[in-house]
Amino acid sequence: MTRILAACALLAAICAEASPLAAASRPIEVSTSTLLWNPEDRTETRTGKLVWAGGIEIASPDEDFGGWSGLAVSPDGAAMLSVSDQGRWLTAILLYDERGRLSGMAEAQIAPMLGLDGKPIAGKTLGDAESLVILPGATDGILGKAYVGFERAHRIWRYDLETFGAEATPEQLLTQRHFGRLNSNGGLESLELLPPSGPERDPRILAITEDTLDPRGHIKGFIADGHDIAWFGLTAREPYSPTDMALLPNGDLLLLERRYSPLAGVGMQMRLIPGDTIARDAIVDGEVLVDVGQRYSIDNMEGMAVRRDQNGDLLVYVISDDNFNPLQRTLLLMFRLEMPKEPQLAPAEGTLKLPRSPEADGSSAAASVSEEADQAPR
Repeated sequence: MTRILAACALLAAICAEASPLAAASRPIEVSTSTLLWNPEDRTETRTGKLVWAGGIEIASPDEDFGGWSGLAVSPDGAAMLSVSDQGRWLTAILLYDERGRLSGMAEAQIAPMLGLDGKPIAGKTLGDAESLVILPGATDGILGKAYVGFERAHRIWRYDLETFGAEATPEQLLTQRHFGRLNSNGGLESLELLPPSGPERDPRILAITEDTLDPRGHIKGFIADGHDIAWFGLTAREPYSPTDMALLPNGDLLLLERRYSPLAGVGMQMRLIPGDTIARDAIVDGEVLVDVGQRYSIDNMEGMAVRRDQNGDLLVYVISDDNFNPLQRTLLLMFRLEMPKEPQLAPAEGTLKLPRSPEADGSSAAASVSEEADQAPR
């Protein structure tokens, strides 16, 4: 009950009705149904390095519900925050069964994301929010400073949700003039935060695009320290494309990827990228932890968040973008990630070691890409 009350307080703070603008935040009706990880074999709970820990399909009659592309989960797992590719926030309480498996959602609320002018972002071109990561604030929840990556009109904005909630107007951090030309619908899919490079500096931003390639044919990624950009490449593993990432407590990077084809359907893959391999001009790759197709309970998986539970286990949440397509679904899945408890080797000379996330027990998030409802998920 304490966790539920705490989550309610978080949602109330984000969606407070203290002004006419905040009144635009409204509760929405949602219904959920629990999922089997492999409907063809209900006994399968372990696939690759992932252990199934529950999942739900979420539906709503609200016309603004859908397109969820970035995800954050509070450190205790009680609440979630998501962004859509139509420029909206979603908050909700997460429910679990007696075995700790994800089993439902309650108190869902939706609100428009605001632009630099303080007005709701209008249109797909400006509102295509694809990635999300939270710098935790003073409260032990999802309130803090939200870094959001947009594509089409490529940019990274920062919202102070802890102070202003849904009324927050963004601070513009980076635009296309800082990181060059990106594919219109293949831009800033994944964001993470690294500790600042010095005192009184902002966190560094780690970003990976979906399908913008460098001259060597590798997927573009970068670390931004202010406006100083250090580029690196990610080895492409076709037909997969990156859609999100999360920095793990040991400094490694968990990468979410998805694929789609009319014949093979959807697929989900996760790679583990060693943190000490990421450096300026480096080419990075990693072990595939899981690779599954559409016989599993997946869809167009785009957003991911990671937290640690009270036993120190890593919990991975992933959310799908339904593209506002009635043939697709909004799914929220949870897994335990099996990680070897081994000491980390010192990084090789000349490489940039990724430090642990700003809050080791916090959540991390990012997102992905989507198309119009009548197109294939991308």
